[in-house]
Amino acid sequence: MAGGLLNHSKKSGQNKLVHSGPVKVENQVKRGDVVTDENTVTFPANVRVDNHIRNQITALNNIGIGSTQKEVVGNLLSERIEKLSDSDRQRFNRILSILEQKDYLTSLSKK
Repeated sequence: MAGGLLNHSKKSGQNKLVHSGPVKVENQVKRGDVVTDENTVTFPANVRVDNHIRNQITALNNIGIGSTQKEVVGNLLSERIEKLSDSDRQRFNRILSILEQKDYLTSLSKK
């Protein structure tokens, strides 16, 4: 059935790969354009809320506070973070950095 597929002997008259000329690079890509030094990763995650909170987010979305529910929540978080005292903001940033690093390292172990 597939007898010809495993025949590795060289056949006369077999077409050989012919190069048309040297390869020219048109768009050079730098390593920094592809690989960043940031140790972050983004993936979908869920936050459990009750129906009342979900409905409030949807209502804010419907009146134009954000174009998506994710954007509404992001805007609300940004507003709240801006109101933190300097010491609380430093603590927040340290904790956030630790959590982001944990997500990054977890994603590496899954590869």
